[in-house]
Amino acid sequence: MSARSDRSPVSSNGKSSDYRRQNEDLAARLGVLALSLRVVQAEDLTPSFRRITLAGEELRAMEPFPGQDLMIALDGNGERVRRRRYTIRHFDRWRRQVTLDVALHGDGPGVQWARSVRPGHAVEAVGPRGKIGLDPNASWHLFVGDDAFAPAALAMAEAVPPTRNVVLAIEVDGPGHEQPADVRARVSGPRWIHRGDAAPGNPARLLEAVASLSLPTGRGHAYVGGEHRVVNALRDALEARGLASEDLSVKSYWRLGRQNAANGEPERT
Repeated sequence: MSARSDRSPVSSNGKSSDYRRQNEDLAARLGVLALSLRVVQAEDLTPSFRRITLAGEELRAMEPFPGQDLMIALDGNGERVRRRRYTIRHFDRWRRQVTLDVALHGDGPGVQWARSVRPGHAVEAVGPRGKIGLDPNASWHLFVGDDAFAPAALAMAEAVPPTRNVVLAIEVDGPGHEQPADVRARVSGPRWIHRGDAAPGNPARLLEAVASLSLPTGRGHAYVGGEHRVVNALRDALEARGLASEDLSVKSYWRLGRQNAANGEPERT
């Protein structure tokens, strides 16, 4: 982590005020907050994740639930702002700080932003966003997906009460890529599945894990996230194991071989 305090904005074209105006318009349409923040810390969490902590007084009004995210304005492409969405891994209302864990996959605009930001950089954001949260009526919660889903999975798993059960199956590159978590609930499952030499976006290892999982009794809820094809395969596998569609929350974070759209979401086609 650099101790340097560079007060310049992240954007190289000096249009942070334009970003703010566009963010205010977008936030008004979405019914969320427009947030002008600054980076206070940026450090490597694992070889494949960068942890970025943002601060700002406007966070006083934010009330996120576990699993929600912030939409970050990156560099502009002409007059269009490119954005990426990152899960709120930690939120500290008293310190007015929010922590994002960003996956360093490929060399897209989000990865470039995560690698380049330094303490003092300005960041325009919109949020909190996201509709998937913990099912309060479930007696157990299964979190399964690839490492893009890890921040949301761990944020939600940490919010499960100690009297409930959590089943974890998250695929990462290897042992050095496992992420810290403070889950109070009873945890079972493989927790971390090592991808090894397999290419990201291949569902095989996760499907094997789902097939061999010992699921707790009672009504549970499964949360599935990651690459688009992987998510669809896992959803089908869990339905085949008897989970009803209403007990499944699925979200695609990326598509193999394609950059996400300017709004931060995977292309639909």
